[in-house]
Amino acid sequence: MIDVERIQTLLGVTFDDADKGRVEVYITEAKQAILVYIQQYLPDDAEFPTELNYLVDHLVLAKYNKFHNEGLKSISEEGLTLSFNSNDLKDYMDDIQAWIDRNSDGKDLTGNAIGW
Repeated sequence: MIDVERIQTLLGVTFDDADKGRVEVYITEAKQAILVYIQQYLPDDAEFPTELNYLVDHLVLAKYNKFHNEGLKSISEEGLTLSFNSNDLKDYMDDIQAWIDRNSDGKDLTGNAIGW
């Protein structure tokens, strides 16, 4: 299933062109945010790992639900209060680390300090 279609299914809506474009950007940004952590564990020609699509979905849904409320930590209206994380990715760092642990093939990619 294509990324945008997965998000439409999860939300139970059909996107107009503006929403579709916005969601495509959110998907790209979510993948880029995850790749910051996992890129070094992927072969050079590898595509984004499909087993991490659920993280992309969660990040996109969080971003989509914040639309028009960006930058707010919470909003309250007529007895309804919504609170937003300032960093949605932090909730999934354990999942990302688990993926890294499974896919690092024992490679020690930590840097070494060299002194002169």
